[in-house]
Amino acid sequence: MTNIKNSVLAGIAFGLLFGIYLTFSSGLKNALIAGPIAGIVFGLSMYLFISSKKVKTQTQIDVDDKEILYSGAANHFVNTEGVGGKLYLLNDKIVFKSHGFNIQNHEQRIDLNEVDGVIFYNTLGIIPNGLKIVLRNNVSEKFVVNNRQQWKDEISKIKNWV
Repeated sequence: MTNIKNSVLAGIAFGLLFGIYLTFSSGLKNALIAGPIAGIVFGLSMYLFISSKKVKTQTQIDVDDKEILYSGAANHFVNTEGVGGKLYLLNDKIVFKSHGFNIQNHEQRIDLNEVDGVIFYNTLGIIPNGLKIVLRNNVSEKFVVNNRQQWKDEISKIKNWV
């Protein structure tokens, strides 16, 4: 259900932005026709991409008989790229695995013993979906996730911060 909601929101945002652009470049009449169509196509494309079997296969991790406590789609910020993939919470680590449609494909493993804090931030200063994992060595790993409060709660339970 989250994938559908996010795809619809992405389609609406894209349609509005594209419509505004078209208003100035091609006129209001073209914008009122092409903006909604572009939004629908973009939203549907996002949903099909997120739901694809190829992406699911590429982002699977080997858990060595450990239980996955929580997981979800995520972007991991590496330099200036938001690398798309999936984030997993195990009882002893957090694992991010990217899908193959990125420039900087990687797998990041964070030992929970090294986690010193979990902080929220807003992507682009306005979108409340950022999760910053602060490590003991003062390094931070930034992720964009759905349900960031759930992520923080689940990590806090394991770390006994609650």
